[in-house]
Amino acid sequence: MLNTTRVTPLGRVLGYTKKDPLSYHPPRGGLAPNKEPDEFLQRLNFGAAADIKENKPLSTKDKGWNCLINFFCHFVFDPFSDIYYYWLSIISLAVLYNFIIIPARISFSELEEGNFFTTWMVIDILADVLYVLDFFASFRIGFLERGLLVTDTAQLSKKYVKSMAFYIDIFSIIPTQIVYAFHLSTASIYIAPLIRLSKFFKFHRLVAWNDRTECRTSVPTLWRIVTLFTIMLMVMHWNACLYFFVSTTVIRQNPNTHPNRSKFIYPYDTEKNGTKNKYASTAMKYAVSLYWSTQTMTTIGEMEQPEELWEYVYLTIIFLIGVMIFASVVGSIGNIITNLRANRSVFQDRLDHLKEYMGYRNVGKDLQNRIIRWFDYLWAQNHTFEEEDVLKYLPDKLQAEMAIHVHLATLKQVELFQNCESGFLIALVLKLKHQVYSPGDYVCRKGDIGREMFIVKQGMLQVTADDGRALATLSDGSYFGEISLLNVGKNGNRRTANVRSVGYSDLFCLRKEDLLHALNDYPEMREVLKEAARQKLARDAKPQQDEDTTETERRISFTNSVELADTLGKRLEDLEKLVLTLAKEIKTTNKSVLTLQKQLTKVYPNSKSDSSSSSSSDDES
Repeated sequence: MLNTTRVTPLGRVLGYTKKDPLSYHPPRGGLAPNKEPDEFLQRLNFGAAADIKENKPLSTKDKGWNCLINFFCHFVFDPFSDIYYYWLSIISLAVLYNFIIIPARISFSELEEGNFFTTWMVIDILADVLYVLDFFASFRIGFLERGLLVTDTAQLSKKYVKSMAFYIDIFSIIPTQIVYAFHLSTASIYIAPLIRLSKFFKFHRLVAWNDRTECRTSVPTLWRIVTLFTIMLMVMHWNACLYFFVSTTVIRQNPNTHPNRSKFIYPYDTEKNGTKNKYASTAMKYAVSLYWSTQTMTTIGEMEQPEELWEYVYLTIIFLIGVMIFASVVGSIGNIITNLRANRSVFQDRLDHLKEYMGYRNVGKDLQNRIIRWFDYLWAQNHTFEEEDVLKYLPDKLQAEMAIHVHLATLKQVELFQNCESGFLIALVLKLKHQVYSPGDYVCRKGDIGREMFIVKQGMLQVTADDGRALATLSDGSYFGEISLLNVGKNGNRRTANVRSVGYSDLFCLRKEDLLHALNDYPEMREVLKEAARQKLARDAKPQQDEDTTETERRISFTNSVELADTLGKRLEDLEKLVLTLAKEIKTTNKSVLTLQKQLTKVYPNSKSDSSSSSSSDDES
């Protein structure tokens, strides 16, 4: 029966897998055993977190040898796992060792003598053991079938036996070390290492490791350069060994019998009298051979003129191989250098075109400098490419996982998203657009139509009044613009405040049409967002309400004072009018008294003299 493992979309990132029956597998290099998973990230797990089961401790009977045997009986390599990559790395070291050392031991007989023999013997045995272990491990390498990882050992073994790699691995593990160890071949010292050439057939494992390394490394261009130079040095090493082997083994010339030896081949290492010269040391032999190989394969420098027919044929073949290698190296290095500066070239082209346009339109120097500084900031912060262009080749689910993990730290700080469904957040996070604002730029102004909301990823912004006063400060994780976007409050879709960037600010922008599109799929989230926006509006409005209340009380007090002053003034005017009226009445009364007195005097004339005498006596007294 097919035994498969089904990986959930976000489960591969978190390390959770679903199996039949359900089980939990610890993540590779992910969460620590005793570390609780992130609750915010679990909610975005596409339901994978619901399938997590608690690890049950092993009972006593499961421990020890039974557990170890059970592990090896059911162990299967995941071809995409880290442990399989590390195993490939170890096997690649053994393959690389054979590629370098075997040709050298065939050509330079000194490497097969003395302590070298024991050293190579030990290392060869270790390399052969790794080859054998890899042969048996290949029976347990899983593969994908209909998108599922097959873990049935019978099917894995059957697939491996039918593949070409099985026969190659069989040939590469032939126990040639027996011949080498017991010196069964005494005819020539070159036969023992020569029979180990079968180890070269394990080359496909080195290629697989290189491909995986290029995919895993964060600097693929640098890795391609290293791979290219390694191949070039390997070919030059083989050519150097072949050159020395031909010079000293195939052409067995003696300085006494052939004094005029061709200068094309390696010089004699002994003089005519039998003494050793400077060319007798192993280091000099390899250095001269490698220099000759480098000179011929790169076609640089003057070469000794060949004399014999075989020398012409051999040098022609080497030249042809060298030309192909040189052309490949030049072309590859050119492509690598071009790729290294690809982002810079595209970025610089955009800036150059913009400079030409600004010059053509006679744009002011101040604005030109601001634009150039903005481009400098983008380059310094590695914002030279569009995220949409990079992620557009991924399916939507992987794009969502990538966006969530890249923006996780920012999203966790946004209060507006804390009570939203995971599916709704995934729909939104794919719509976030990155924008950069320069110092002093206004992100929005009070009264403008609100068509997007913003989330602060990095930087500092200020909420300002109409007169420029700073009312509040926004930092990483803050958000604004949702009030007008959701039509919450008395201002509808109008901006309620000015927001200005203090320095360079990185913001995420969510457009209104993208939010409405997501709300059509999740209509219940509309009220959740509106409620969160109302709460935020109420918190933000409370200090403003207190300030407005104080201002209102001050205005009322001033108004009452003015009204009281007006009332007092009016009453004073009325009092003045009353005093004037009273004075007029007093004056009229005095006139009436004088008139009455005159009339009385006419009627009673004696009364006037009596009154005069009375007044005189009063004066005397």
